[in-house]
Amino acid sequence: MQNTFVMLVKRAVHFILVLMLLSFLIFSFIRLIPGDPVRLSLGVMAPEETVQRMRHELYFDRPLVVQYFHWLQGVVTKGDFGQSLYTHHAVSQDIATYLPRSLELAFYAAILILIFGVLVGTVSALFKNTWIDNVIRFLSYLGVVTPPYVIALFLLILFAYTLKWFPIGGVPSIPEEIVKTGMPGLDALLAGNWALYGKVLKSLVLPTLSISLGSIAYQARIHRSSMIENINADYIAFARVAGVSSTRLVMKHMMKPSFIPTFTIYGLQVAALLGNAFLIEVIFRYPGFSQYSLNVILNKDPYSIVAVTFVFGVIFAVVNLLIDLGVSWLDPRIRLKASE
Repeated sequence: MQNTFVMLVKRAVHFILVLMLLSFLIFSFIRLIPGDPVRLSLGVMAPEETVQRMRHELYFDRPLVVQYFHWLQGVVTKGDFGQSLYTHHAVSQDIATYLPRSLELAFYAAILILIFGVLVGTVSALFKNTWIDNVIRFLSYLGVVTPPYVIALFLLILFAYTLKWFPIGGVPSIPEEIVKTGMPGLDALLAGNWALYGKVLKSLVLPTLSISLGSIAYQARIHRSSMIENINADYIAFARVAGVSSTRLVMKHMMKPSFIPTFTIYGLQVAALLGNAFLIEVIFRYPGFSQYSLNVILNKDPYSIVAVTFVFGVIFAVVNLLIDLGVSWLDPRIRLKASE
């Protein structure tokens, strides 16, 4: 327990320092982009007095360091990321609106990646060098090299336009009285509206598959390699001689050590899901955080861009921390080494 606490403290300090450095760098780089974001927001016909007043209200007429620490103070004390020049709402309000939708999409994708990546990789390893293994390896290679947006367009044309099994895009509107988390599916579940939950799930099928199939393929290849490495280990040969059943051999003696590299890669894939969903959300007209991020970048919305980067940094840091804890639980040697 003490070793775990020491590791958590070290990760937390590192996490805070990295986020501060990342936010300051993004805050600085945005000022190097040509163009005036205030003028872009108000339009070319806006009076100069109005432009200067807004620049003063947003601290854009102060030195860069003063701007940054004013923004950082608002984030730390109030959770206020500033005002968006794109939506004209508080950035924190925009995050609360768009982020839960993308988190729900990422949640379902993460489940598919974990289940099918491990399952397909295990089957491929157990049938090594057979036609089953060859087919799986070929399909996984296609999944790895094919961009997610190509998969999205293929699924959209086949299952939405041609077969009409799923909606073309968007997400069913959720009545305001049942909105609690901002996640359409979860809100429908909490309200006990199973019909609405079914509609939400149906709208999420194609976007979820689009961002998860490539990761499933890569996860399967990683898990296959790890399983094959452990199949040839001495302790597996000893367990076979001792008469351990094949099912117990796979599930207890091979799966746990094989899962360590798989789980590490899985964490990185889950953390990158939101970043990989930019074009997917655009293609399926899904009103999520990735599409919002793309819009604020294209419109040079400074506070929103910094907030988006900050949120992505937090997600990566939290997921990596959870992965470190999971790996240290799977292999105590890692936990002991981390506490040194």
